[in-house]
Amino acid sequence: MRVAYVPSLRPSARWVLTPTEMQAADARAIADLSVPGLALMENAGRHVARAALTVLEGSDPVVIVCGGGNNGGDGFVAARHLASWGQRVVVYATALRHTYRGDAESNLRACELAGITVFFDSVPPTSFTPCSLVIDALLGTGLKGAVREGSGAWIQWMNHLPAPRLSVDVPSGLCALKGAPLGPVVSAQLTVTFACSKWGHWLGDGPDYVGALEVVDIGMPDLALAADAADHWLLSDVDLAPAFRPRPRRWHKGNAGRVWLLGGSQGRSGALRMAADGALRAGAGLVTLGTTAGVAASLQASAYEAMVEVALEPADDVEHASIRWRQRVGESDAIVAGPGYPVDPCFRAPIVDGWSSWACPAVFDADGLNHLARAGGLSVATAPRVMTPHPGEAARLLGISVAEVEADRLAALQRLVIAGGAVVVLKGAQTLVGAPGGAVAICPDGNPGMASAGMGDILSGVIGALLARGLSPMDAACAGVLWHARAGDRARTLKGENGLLARDVIDSLGDVERRQC
Repeated sequence: MRVAYVPSLRPSARWVLTPTEMQAADARAIADLSVPGLALMENAGRHVARAALTVLEGSDPVVIVCGGGNNGGDGFVAARHLASWGQRVVVYATALRHTYRGDAESNLRACELAGITVFFDSVPPTSFTPCSLVIDALLGTGLKGAVREGSGAWIQWMNHLPAPRLSVDVPSGLCALKGAPLGPVVSAQLTVTFACSKWGHWLGDGPDYVGALEVVDIGMPDLALAADAADHWLLSDVDLAPAFRPRPRRWHKGNAGRVWLLGGSQGRSGALRMAADGALRAGAGLVTLGTTAGVAASLQASAYEAMVEVALEPADDVEHASIRWRQRVGESDAIVAGPGYPVDPCFRAPIVDGWSSWACPAVFDADGLNHLARAGGLSVATAPRVMTPHPGEAARLLGISVAEVEADRLAALQRLVIAGGAVVVLKGAQTLVGAPGGAVAICPDGNPGMASAGMGDILSGVIGALLARGLSPMDAACAGVLWHARAGDRARTLKGENGLLARDVIDSLGDVERRQC
């Protein structure tokens, strides 16, 4: 199931934290900012109860499974509120009564004083209780090791109940850092998380279990969160706005940015054309396609808004190639190197040299990245650079397997950023954008229909156009990724998910702008 993100109105809700950072923020709020822990838990549980009313089905009781920690405490608060609103509840506590401590114990006692029967049992009932909703308050974000047998039995029991499931903070059994299953995992239709989302909601298998994700405000001060989270965020309208700044009335095509696209080879000229269309739809004023002689001849008749020239000829002499390209580089505001680029090693030297020698901003994609990998890997760039690898290209650049990249996408992203000294767009479900200095953004939009040929080429062209229009590499990458993802979602609405084509996304780029402005 794809995550449907439901943000709160608070700007800090778009920050993303690790479980350790969230625990530190809790501690700062309580110890340094005098926010009572009971107040935070009360707010959290009340939001869970309110969310429960929106998804429960029928008039049967709400079943709430409460673990032995603070996640269980949130569940006790939710039970009390639901009962006070006239909803029948059945509460199971999976730990012994005397083992509950602190705020969780206080809210367990409040449940009992309110007349709510709490069943204490380490194993689930042998029969399935009729219910209108299951609230999973079993395991929280602090889970690190494998799910224990008893908790696993409760998770499987909840998954088999014939009712919707709402998870508190994170689906039980899911690693809140990497999104990896640590055993059985609750498959939720809705997850209500507190203050900020966590990395595990977005990475790995997390989106398959989270369902719709609602971030709620529990009164956590921004000051408690900002120390760890301000440089890690979800892409939103704030990031997209720079792409849609109004143009001055007297602008001409030279002001709108000149993009030089390098690529195209026999049988793969479409990649270059897709990148060109992406750049043009993203507002570039002048786009020139630098390609091989054979591809140039075929593109002359179809590249109506772009210019075409022969720029790629076999050459082993780096200096000779650099001289031929120097004038075009000097005339360009941004370069996009790689869509459909020839794979023959004789074309490698110029693009490898370009990584370190081009003074203007550049996007390296596809076989541009593969040539860098085969030439010995990345060196730290001295000019503005954006890399847009998919997991396979990232694996080649890092010298690891695709499975290793996918197992820890955040770590792979950070390694690429350090190795290249560049902004990196690690494509895939929930694309990541990272920059030198540690900033990381994650894209909550996009859909599986975009897993088709040409999508990455469009993205490289969009980012190239935004670089040419004067955005910084990080701003261009963030705006380009979100614009591209929302265009994909718009295209899915119009065309359907299966059979979604890259040209459908190109056609929807303008729709996104119209809806945004």
